[in-house]
Amino acid sequence: MKLGDHRLTLLFFVLTLGMLGVMRGYFPPDLAIPLAGSEIRPVLLLEFASTPSHLVNIFGEAGDPQRAARITGMTVGNRLDYLLMPSYGLLTLSFFFGIARETGGRFWRLFGWMGIAAAVSDGIENAIMFAMVDSFVAGTDVTGAMLALPYPVWIKFGLLSATCGGAAWAFFTMRRFWLAMICLPAPLLFVPGLLDPFGLAPITTSTIALGWIAMALHAATRLKATQPSPDPG
Repeated sequence: MKLGDHRLTLLFFVLTLGMLGVMRGYFPPDLAIPLAGSEIRPVLLLEFASTPSHLVNIFGEAGDPQRAARITGMTVGNRLDYLLMPSYGLLTLSFFFGIARETGGRFWRLFGWMGIAAAVSDGIENAIMFAMVDSFVAGTDVTGAMLALPYPVWIKFGLLSATCGGAAWAFFTMRRFWLAMICLPAPLLFVPGLLDPFGLAPITTSTIALGWIAMALHAATRLKATQPSPDPG
């Protein structure tokens, strides 16, 4: 199988879903201390953390008996994220290589490479978060890491939202309007999420998965259409 093969796109989609499920089993399910006015999940608050108090919200005070378990769970989940990164990056790359082959427009591949760039940015983001959590545990200054963290975080989400926008554009040109509509929330909500990281951003980031679902549905329906009809006998 080569990049662009619908079977490969579906394989990367299944791997992406599987890794998300495994990681979810390690990430802390709830904040140790609720963040006022927000329903944000701990892993997202870590990505958007802008003050040391946010880390206390995530992991708890020094005397919290669950603090060490929360830190371990978050660390393991984010290490596993390094397996998710190539999975979603290659899902996006394979999908757009397939679109380029279907339409004859090689420029669609650019959106695929955005998925790879997003995965690279994700890796940098995680490295910064590991350093930040280590400093938090050691009781040393975390502000330097917090100042650097927003750049890879929002580059990642921006690129992934752009790939969803590219997929919507491709589906509109192919008159697959129902798939295009599934992809639109992520690019449309990106800027509002950027402006409201603790309110709207959790919804915004979740809509990226809708784009992946649309990519998989396209691959599955195209693959089904190429299967030979059963011989009626």
